[in-house]
Amino acid sequence: MDNPVSSAERVERFQALRPSRLQKRQGPSALPRFATPFSTSELSPARYGRTVRDERYDTPEFLRRLRTGEAEAFAELVTAYQHRVFGVALRMLGSAAEAEEIAQDVFLRAYRALHDFRGDAKLSTWLYAIASRLCLTRLGSSERGMSHRGGDKLARIPDQDPGPEAALEQSEREAALLRAIAELPDDRRIVVVLRDLEGLSYEEIAGALDLELGTVRSRLHRARMDLKDKLERFLT
Repeated sequence: MDNPVSSAERVERFQALRPSRLQKRQGPSALPRFATPFSTSELSPARYGRTVRDERYDTPEFLRRLRTGEAEAFAELVTAYQHRVFGVALRMLGSAAEAEEIAQDVFLRAYRALHDFRGDAKLSTWLYAIASRLCLTRLGSSERGMSHRGGDKLARIPDQDPGPEAALEQSEREAALLRAIAELPDDRRIVVVLRDLEGLSYEEIAGALDLELGTVRSRLHRARMDLKDKLERFLT
């Protein structure tokens, strides 16, 4: 039988893997040392999301490795999902710096709570649930207020690989889509990000956000209608 690892021991091991707070302040990345840096160039609709084979990380053996505190297993989890978690946070908050903070916090909280994860949902859905709650809490905080509105930071994600002239129209459409998503109300934006960008099912979104299935469908419908109005000139 595997020896369980306490929450305190798990956090201690995680702290050994991640940069110190001083290193975090001095360097641009808030990621554990084993993780590759986040890059906004990964977040264009053509390249972002739906790339992780979840079944590899939802096996009983992998969950066993996580629950016993195996650092290598957790490193694999972070490497697999860091860009997706970061992408959700970036789309919600419109700030790469804030998204990095949220992503780091997501994995720290996940590491602390591994003993509570029963495997009823996918690991990815569980991580999305943590990320969604943290983003919505951040957006609702009094110190942040409504400063994220406008959201054109998302529309200015740089194109690292400019294509020929024929690609310019696609880039314009992508920028307009990102801007339109950023301008959605928080509760609608999160369901669009999880459904249309991350590919979660309605049931997974309902579980991640603790909503009724009908509420998810209603918010997604309203969000898509909002986007259709904002992007009308690209649809004609």
